[in-house]
Amino acid sequence: MKVTGLLFLVALAAIAADMPGSKDPPLMKRYAGSEIIGYRAPKFDEFVMPLGKPTSQDPPAYVKSQKVEGLLSRYTYVAPDGRTPAEVYRNYQLEFQRMNLVTMYEKGVDMPGWFGPTLGRAEAEDDLKQILTYNEAQERVLTGKSKDAQPVWYYVFITAYKDGIIPDRLQNVVKKDRTLIHIVVVAPEKLEHNMEFVNAADMAAALKESGKIALYGINFDTDKDTLRADSKPTLDEIGKLLASDPQARLHVVGHTDNQGIPDYNLDLSRRRAAAVVRALTSQYGIVSTRLDSFGCGLYSPVAPNTDDAGRAKNRRVELVKW
Repeated sequence: MKVTGLLFLVALAAIAADMPGSKDPPLMKRYAGSEIIGYRAPKFDEFVMPLGKPTSQDPPAYVKSQKVEGLLSRYTYVAPDGRTPAEVYRNYQLEFQRMNLVTMYEKGVDMPGWFGPTLGRAEAEDDLKQILTYNEAQERVLTGKSKDAQPVWYYVFITAYKDGIIPDRLQNVVKKDRTLIHIVVVAPEKLEHNMEFVNAADMAAALKESGKIALYGINFDTDKDTLRADSKPTLDEIGKLLASDPQARLHVVGHTDNQGIPDYNLDLSRRRAAAVVRALTSQYGIVSTRLDSFGCGLYSPVAPNTDDAGRAKNRRVELVKW
């Protein structure tokens, strides 16, 4: 059986536990019981996302692909003993569904071809590298992206360790036939800025593709439902969107983080959504029958509420296609 060298850019953990400083990809759950043995924090880079069968190994080339750039991060896991690549692969397919990602390409075990995540020459010279060999027949690939106007891309490569020299630090972690998972995430370079402003064309594209879009440029003072002046650019774009398509009808849905009493947050989210509808009808001449408002409070988060960044993503207004 053919054996291929797989190059991972990793700092290796000394014990069978997550390596210090590592973390899971934002919003993506890990396979239960797996451990992080390699991690590279986000930094600006580019990556060729496979959208078809491979045609070349070095440099990586495919029948169809897309080069994406942004904040690129890498995560390498070893799955629990006894878990097969097929089982792990199926779980990540379900995780793509849970995250509402658009699956751009899938490669199961019945589709041969080299897909190992080769790194660039400069990265290969990094002293945090390790070659692990694996059976090409066991490799599986998922490529997908979020439905945002400027999407986050995900590349998941699943395989099984074959043999080779394992450093002492990994002797108790990586064993023959253990399933390995390598994930590459590429997010917009200025995600926070991208979250703040979305133009009418991007709103229309997201609504057509996924039926909804989250907006972060509609702002309120803490615990209030009065629209702040800096909300006007986003409201202008919603007005343009509705003016360009007289048949469009939208639900305006408010969301909060988990700070405070749930019932209060639920009421606040409803009042804020209603304030957006009032502004669109009174200031932009939108007929009221084309809009309605609803509030979900803290009950539909898109990120963990464990830190400021996650709570900021949860405080949003969504437009949902009617």
